[in-house]
Amino acid sequence: MAPTDTPPLRIAACIADRREPGHTLFNVRPGGGADRATPGGWLVGIDRDGSVAFSRAYETPPQDTKSLPNGNILSAATNGSLITEMTLAGEVVRQWYAVGKWTDTDPPADAIPVDVPLFHHRVNLLPDGNMLILTMEIREFTDWPSSDTDRDAPLETAKLAGDVVVEFSPDGTVIGRWHLFDLLDPYRLCYGSRNPYWQKRGFADSMDWCHANAVSHDPRDDSLLVSLRHQDCIIKIDRRSGDLIWILGDPGNWRAPWSDSLLRPAGDIAWQYHQHDCSVTPDGTVLCFDNGNYRAVPYGEKVPPQENRSRLVEFAINEDAMTVRQVWSWDDANGEHTSGKNTNPGCYACYQGGAFRLPKTGNTLMTYGGIVTVDGEPGDVAETGFCRSRIVEVTPEGDIVFDLWIDGSAENMPLSSFRAEHYPA
Repeated sequence: MAPTDTPPLRIAACIADRREPGHTLFNVRPGGGADRATPGGWLVGIDRDGSVAFSRAYETPPQDTKSLPNGNILSAATNGSLITEMTLAGEVVRQWYAVGKWTDTDPPADAIPVDVPLFHHRVNLLPDGNMLILTMEIREFTDWPSSDTDRDAPLETAKLAGDVVVEFSPDGTVIGRWHLFDLLDPYRLCYGSRNPYWQKRGFADSMDWCHANAVSHDPRDDSLLVSLRHQDCIIKIDRRSGDLIWILGDPGNWRAPWSDSLLRPAGDIAWQYHQHDCSVTPDGTVLCFDNGNYRAVPYGEKVPPQENRSRLVEFAINEDAMTVRQVWSWDDANGEHTSGKNTNPGCYACYQGGAFRLPKTGNTLMTYGGIVTVDGEPGDVAETGFCRSRIVEVTPEGDIVFDLWIDGSAENMPLSSFRAEHYPA
């Protein structure tokens, strides 16, 4: 695909005076069956009134963006090689490169080395200016489950990919590493834990045990929140000690001693599954985009995609009591069907996604990153079908004030968007 100036966009709703002031920034790249198979993509900014503020085409599109206090933005490349600080106009200010991605070629001149094999998914910022990123490692485990559908299947020796949270300073010095293999049970199996995600990125015979896709900082107690898609949970880590504080998610398949860290439900709760983009709101609650894949853990019955939908969900956590309460959710139950045969109105995005509480209005910015259909029917596996994306801004009452579709259906162009970011006015 040779990117044109602007990807195909369709605005279904925009009530400017009820929206958060500023820009909505997001990446656009090939999605669904075209993901990683087709080059090219964009970084797009949309004004409060719905007009395109800028749209820049890239051969290697950005994966994630982060607004900086100085007015610049951080942009992480989809191939895991570079993080770039740029002005809103696109001028490069600084770059950092993952040492492990530049063994055969030279990195860009003046780029700052970071001692990691690669960057992936999210880039975030700490109050002191240090950066939080995700990288990974491979470890081998014996007597690992060979099936997520047959409880009695024989065990095997498995090469597992486990994520590592890394903090580094602006000069590239690594300040901290948190290895998820050392914090959680490497033998816990969820739907997705046997996924070949990292095989397609050069790590032969590996399986994607946890698939971290977001890391954020809680300034109230200097802790880290990490979203683990293939463990169907969000975890909290003490940044200074490295200790696990709690686990938020379906309690199925957890063994001791990790089960001691599970948050217990206070009242009715619907757990999140395969979630993205966890963060702490100004009220101290935890917000995420609940993709919802399968809505079960092995060896439970999966919810089929035709009956599923994604949602925003917000949890209040009492750490003294180790309990969690669901305080808000939104899933556009009256929204557009992904197909005429869908039995569950709404919108289902089986991969990618975003959720962020906006500071001035209290609205929430939501990204349905990968809405996949196979022969017109909702799908659970990104690589098997056509893909569209949707970015929605909703009020605390649940009113839609912005509804943007990234939809290449007319051009037969499958597209996705990892996560929309807010850029303040």
